[in-house]
Amino acid sequence: MKSYPIMLNIEGKAVVVVGGGLIAYRKITGLLQAGAYITVISPVIHSKIEQLFIENKISWKNKLFEPVDLDSALIVIAATNSEIMNTFVASSAGKHQLVNIVDNPELSTFHVPAKLTRGDLTISVATGGGSPTLSKSIRDELAVIYDDTYGDYLEFLTLSREKVKHSIFDQTIKTKLLKAITNDTYRQSNNMQNAFLELISGYQNMS
Repeated sequence: MKSYPIMLNIEGKAVVVVGGGLIAYRKITGLLQAGAYITVISPVIHSKIEQLFIENKISWKNKLFEPVDLDSALIVIAATNSEIMNTFVASSAGKHQLVNIVDNPELSTFHVPAKLTRGDLTISVATGGGSPTLSKSIRDELAVIYDDTYGDYLEFLTLSREKVKHSIFDQTIKTKLLKAITNDTYRQSNNMQNAFLELISGYQNMS
């Protein structure tokens, strides 16, 4: 399946998840992290999903799926244990809705890659739906290389970029400075990070 990688801002956006099992739960947890407004459609839900409902983190419609349930959704996820039901959900979605059918990549307009996060750093691995297991294996290998230090390091890079942007240096020097701090020695040394930020602060454009 040919696909176009993209990072979506779905904070506050409506997402409908059809299904109430563990697969649905795993989808829901990722959507919650992104700030989505989630409605679960299922007559039966797993205790973990029920707990999210009790905590008012999601909405739940205790019913069988009907096409009208998708009316306000930006994203539709079918995660039932019935291939027939999942196919019905796919056929019920509108042309402008993003659809993920967990057991059928061909009916999906998107699939969720294996994801590694380190603060604001996100690394995604996808196989076009061909082998989620391989995606997860590669992600786990990358997790060893890109350890937890990258979260704080990215915060340093973000702050540095803002300071360099407003410094008195010309664009050529700014580009060289931003490239220099991507050297791994900066990630491994808080002293070097602090020294760089202090240096740049002395060259701020005050206008």
